Amino acid sequence: MDWTLNRIAIMHSPCKEKFAVPRQSGLAPGLTGQIEILSPYDRDEAFLALDGFSHIWVLGLFHQSKIEGENIDRTESWQTTVRPPRLGGNKRVGVFASRSPNRPNPISLSVFKLIDISRRANKLFLDVSGTDLVDGTPIIDIKPYLRYADSIPDAQGGYVDLIPKPQLSVVFSDLAAKQCFLLTSSFPARLENLNEQQLQRIIIELIQLDPRPAYKTRQNEQEFGLKLFALNVRFSVNQQQAKVLSLDIKD
Repeated sequence: MDWTLNRIAIMHSPCKEKFAVPRQSGLAPGLTGQIEILSPYDRDEAFLALDGFSHIWVLGLFHQSKIEGENIDRTESWQTTVRPPRLGGNKRVGVFASRSPNRPNPISLSVFKLIDISRRANKLFLDVSGTDLVDGTPIIDIKPYLRYADSIPDAQGGYVDLIPKPQLSVVFSDLAAKQCFLLTSSFPARLENLNEQQLQRIIIELIQLDPRPAYKTRQNEQEFGLKLFALNVRFSVNQQQAKVLSLDIKD
């Protein structure tokens, strides 16, 4: 039996590509986003009483998910095992024992902190934080997080039983620190009105989790780039320290 899932909303996220998006929700508390509810689901009564909950479940679609660099027909081709980053990328587990986006039905599952529900320009938005979705992710459902039912204190977490700790210390070059101040002062609308300290905090939260592919964590003296808001953020990694080199605003 085939089912059709309707896109009820779209995710607006500072993360413009998959690289450096947190691998789980809540790992970067300062990372905020907006869920734009689409018509005909943007009726105020559909969200009546949701503002009484501090957190929400958000189900989306991994619309950029690929296997081996190619888009695939998931009814015919999918991987039975994957290499989770938490195992260093060199050990396989079953796809259903993982949170990998490369799965038969590419459905994402996230818990976000609900900050606000409001209308802007006659559109309904949910403002959230602790996000882990790339910009443009289709949202297929939203549910309230129920503390009594969704939190199980004695649950076993298998090979990911512990909360991941920051893997890298992050410092800013003199140039990058200066650019944080200049860019937040000169382009507030393109950086969601963040101040210098808030922008630096988000960059630190993303980089300290070590977004590099597992096979590259064994290499030193590397440079990487991530797309955040309207910025290209360049950083280098040497052993356990990351250095933010520069921030350039995109035209």
